Amino acid sequence: MPEKSIKEMGEFERKHYSLSGKVFRSVIIGSLILGLVAFAIGLGLYSVALSGQYISESFTMAQTARTMLEKIAPVESAAGNVMNIYNGLTEEERSQVGAESYKAKFTLVDKSPNMGTIKTVLGEFAQSAGVNDVYLGMYDEEHGAMVTIADPYDDEPGCFTGCWESVPEKQIRKFMNWNGEGRLYHIHKTERYGWVCTSGVPVKNSAGETVCFVLADITLDEMSVGMNRFVLQYVVAILIVMILMAFVFTRYMKKKLVDPINEIAAAAGQYAADKKSGAQVTDHFAMLNIRTGDEIENLSNIMADMERDLSEFEEDLARAAAEKERIGMELSLATRIQADMLPNVFPAFPERGEFDVYATMQPAKEVGGDFYDFFFVDDDHLALVMADVSGKGVPAALFMMVSKILVKNYCRTGLSPAAVLQAVNEQICSNNRMELFVTVWLGVIDLRTGQMTAANAGHEYPMVKSPDGDFEVYKDKHCFVVGGMSGIKYKEYELQLEPGSKLFLYTDGVVESTNLSNDQFGMERAVKALNKAKDRDPQGILKAVDDAVSTFVGTADQFDDITMLCFEYFGRDAGTSGRGAEKEMTVSAVPQNTEKVIEFVNAQLDAADCPGKIRSKIDVAIDEVFANIAAYAYAPATGLATVKFALEDDPRAAVITFADRGKPYDPLSADDPDVTLPADDRREGGLGVFIVKKTMDGVNYRYEDGQNILTIRKQF
Repeated sequence: MPEKSIKEMGEFERKHYSLSGKVFRSVIIGSLILGLVAFAIGLGLYSVALSGQYISESFTMAQTARTMLEKIAPVESAAGNVMNIYNGLTEEERSQVGAESYKAKFTLVDKSPNMGTIKTVLGEFAQSAGVNDVYLGMYDEEHGAMVTIADPYDDEPGCFTGCWESVPEKQIRKFMNWNGEGRLYHIHKTERYGWVCTSGVPVKNSAGETVCFVLADITLDEMSVGMNRFVLQYVVAILIVMILMAFVFTRYMKKKLVDPINEIAAAAGQYAADKKSGAQVTDHFAMLNIRTGDEIENLSNIMADMERDLSEFEEDLARAAAEKERIGMELSLATRIQADMLPNVFPAFPERGEFDVYATMQPAKEVGGDFYDFFFVDDDHLALVMADVSGKGVPAALFMMVSKILVKNYCRTGLSPAAVLQAVNEQICSNNRMELFVTVWLGVIDLRTGQMTAANAGHEYPMVKSPDGDFEVYKDKHCFVVGGMSGIKYKEYELQLEPGSKLFLYTDGVVESTNLSNDQFGMERAVKALNKAKDRDPQGILKAVDDAVSTFVGTADQFDDITMLCFEYFGRDAGTSGRGAEKEMTVSAVPQNTEKVIEFVNAQLDAADCPGKIRSKIDVAIDEVFANIAAYAYAPATGLATVKFALEDDPRAAVITFADRGKPYDPLSADDPDVTLPADDRREGGLGVFIVKKTMDGVNYRYEDGQNILTIRKQF
């Protein structure tokens, strides 16, 4: 397996590891294995056939020789004479085989006319048949030897009459125990002829006893030569066939397998390149026209179908993305419209000192079904609304806007809260095919007396705080939801608010917020969070509750809209004099919020009838102070800055306080710049603070509770 990827390989390595190279090597190896197997089988068959031929020839020669001898010479007597002499030898005499004394013992028998006839017949037969030797012999089972009876080549060593030589016991048993079936032969190696096939047939006497064997020897040297020739020819043929097969099969596989795969790979590469470049080509695989009739063709067709399907999918995806983007833009616009429908500028009524109000809404989706509202019915009556529409998303948001408009319009006609809810209910029920409904809490406060008249259409209980007490759940009278059924009569109740009283309104998204353990935030935790921040202004109270909910929920998803409103009543005297009521706003300490801070302070100054000349000086001071906070307090990060406004009497003065939690820094500690020097000679910085100190009647700095607090005061 290659260590490098194909992209990292050179040209030679790619060819080596290519599919064509693997096919070629596989065919060579397969052909070699097949050739070796065929060679082994062929050689075995050839050897068996050739040896069988030699055995058959030698056996036939032995049979023919026996037949001729039986007709011409008395073999039985000659064999008996030789064996009688041999069997009469002592062991010492037997051991002298080849000596002249040993040969002399058989001279008389060997010179007999009968033996001469036998040798003559055997010699002529051997010459005419083309065998190595045809002779008579007998096996000595006791001594494991073969005794020569008559051999036409008796002048050669080991061939004279009476000569014996040791032979394997296996050969003796085979010949002596032959039952006459098949061919009688034995292949062995001799010193005289090398490998020899000895075949024979027994010569029996009248009693059926074997007296000797007619033996024929054929050397196997020619068989070895034939086998060598066969091996050489076979190996050459196998090599030629193997190379031809590898070449032909490789060409075939290249045409039927490798080339189509390469075409598919090239089409895939071109497809990726065209997609990357943005070219609109959709027939990379359809143009291949592969016709192999197998899985490769099926793969090509599948790739062509896949390309078409991907093209259609991409078109559908593009349309879906465009539609999603359009819906997203519309939802974003709807979110903005809905946010703009609700009062979102705070302080809401800076010219009115009788009260303070703050509200927030966090929709669970892009748009929500909750809404709040506060507006003047007339100069002395303020209406507060908290509502929750059934359902979520766009339908609930549309229903919310309709409900909000209806409540506000009917309220401004002077109807009581109960009458307003009844009128709105009838209006909605007259055409409510979606069967949506809304829970509503509506209260109208007489700012002169603090008396509040309210009605609850299935909404959450309000929470009320007395001037010196804690927030408590006020279990008011509940009526049926608005939009649920026509003909409903709503009830209302009255509640007296004293100066310093606070009212907290909310939707069920607050108390029903759940954490990952599916536990709800609940009323008890809500009251506890309110009372921890009971002395804060409405904005601070809502922030405390929101922080408590966020901490409790953790990473769990928000499943419902979270809407809250807090109202604080200061009383008629505060509203008349406009003094002593502190207003505040918290914004990000960034330069672009400077205008918002100036607008906030100007709204309070206008309500207090501050002269324009004084207001201009205050605006310059605000610009200098807030610009320094934005530039240096949290650098290079950003943070929050709180601006508070208050009026003082005797003498009448505007008191503006700036607070931030940035790096501790006292801007009043630096020496004032020498304004008598030319601008180029003065040190940089410090001029803005110098202007503030010179134009204001009082400037004070302190670091307290981790905050930089700078206060400016200007009389008017």
